[in-house]
Amino acid sequence: MVHLSAVRKTNRYVCSGKALKSCCHKHIGDVSCVLSPRVALASHPNPKVSVPGMPGKVLHESSRTFMIPDNGNVNPTFRSRQFFGWFLLVFGLISLWAALTLSTEGYYLLKDGTQPSCNINPFFSCGSVMQSEEARAFLGVPNYFWGLIGWGVVSATGAAMLAGATFARWYWRAFAVGMFAAWFFLMWLFVHAVYEIGFLCLYCMVTWATQSIMLWVITPWLAREKLLADNDGVARIGGAVLPYAWILPVANLAVIGLLIIERFPLLLPLLISGS
Repeated sequence: MVHLSAVRKTNRYVCSGKALKSCCHKHIGDVSCVLSPRVALASHPNPKVSVPGMPGKVLHESSRTFMIPDNGNVNPTFRSRQFFGWFLLVFGLISLWAALTLSTEGYYLLKDGTQPSCNINPFFSCGSVMQSEEARAFLGVPNYFWGLIGWGVVSATGAAMLAGATFARWYWRAFAVGMFAAWFFLMWLFVHAVYEIGFLCLYCMVTWATQSIMLWVITPWLAREKLLADNDGVARIGGAVLPYAWILPVANLAVIGLLIIERFPLLLPLLISGS
């Protein structure tokens, strides 16, 4: 049951009630309706529209005032949301493709011994990496299965942002933790692939690159948009870092490249010669 009471003020109607599901305020020959239970419209000079049990913040837009519940949801600007939605979707899908390729070729390697497509020279041997202990380092589950889950979430988040979705702050905090955890895990795998296993996995290297780029660009953006904390200081730091965020993934990938060249000195001449 929905209880609504209309109070007439200056030939307009303001709707309020215990459970607001729809609210119409009428003008002469015109009807405007607010259909969201989270937003109430007030038209009088100093409006104070509230929904019981749903405290919120008052936002002014020209002559209208909206009450939006303070439920922890955050909504970046449309332009920012579109850009980073595409950013997450594209890089998430690239990483997802790499994980899917690894999982498919890993399956056929175990099934009938079919060698992976990235076994291309003495240095790039995905099959050797797949059969190492590090390839099942977490709970005995092959790493590429975790990639299918994690990058599936990243891709879905980007697609949802493009569709106009907003998420609670706890979601973005969990997202940031997941991004850092994935990056640390991939860097651990990089060190073991180079210094312990002794072979490189081409598709793994794709995820090293995409994850490094996503982490160092997304983190300052989350801070700037107050998606991690409603703190002006953190937002200012994020806003100051974001224009230069490209430096961090470039440095990250440069370190990876230099360590690979140092460990495999014959790799670069081999790649240059094309043999």
